[in-house]
Amino acid sequence: MLETPILPAELTIYTAGEVHPLWRAWLTETDHADAPHECRIDAAAVDQIDGAGLQLLISLANSLAARQRTLRLVDASALLVNACQTLGLTALLEVTPCEEVCA
Repeated sequence: MLETPILPAELTIYTAGEVHPLWRAWLTETDHADAPHECRIDAAAVDQIDGAGLQLLISLANSLAARQRTLRLVDASALLVNACQTLGLTALLEVTPCEEVCA
């Protein structure tokens, strides 16, 4: 069984080039018939995010959707939740802040 992927602390234009190929490899590795429908990714560590980081998340969500799978960001940091809320991306990314999960 594969480990739950963890988003890096910095998800910005400066790290996009490093993160994107890792996600592509993860998608390939998890692209099989018995893969879970919901892909859970630990988002607690994110303390820096910009438009490029959000674009990466949207790209990942779209790649998963093409495979009839969904993205679930668990324990999302307050910063990530705020960024997604500001841009209207919470429904698309299914962000679940820790406060809602843990309450």
